[in-house]
Amino acid sequence: MAIERLLTGSIQSQLQDLLSTEDLVIEAFRELVKDELKAHVRAKVDSDPELKAEIKEAVAYYFHSKARSIYAELKATRAATRLGLRLLPDDIQGEVGNALVTLFEKELGDLLEKAL
Repeated sequence: MAIERLLTGSIQSQLQDLLSTEDLVIEAFRELVKDELKAHVRAKVDSDPELKAEIKEAVAYYFHSKARSIYAELKATRAATRLGLRLLPDDIQGEVGNALVTLFEKELGDLLEKAL
């Protein structure tokens, strides 16, 4: 029977199944440890109102900075697009401009639908 398993390769698949199960257990344990650490950190933050306010302010500042960065990228993209349009021959500037507006309208519409 053992020789038959060796020849058919079923021992290899059994070992792989066993290792996969071990990986799941290890991953579950990691998640439990992360949950415990999160609970410990949250308890420390909740027990110190000054620290909680400071963290809240820092997170707000971080997101504000990210929004400003995205806004700057949008402005740069707009300027680059306008420059690109100006470099095109006059007879196709309007056509390409309209195509870009249509594209952005569709993309913005899709984005707003997902957000709402």
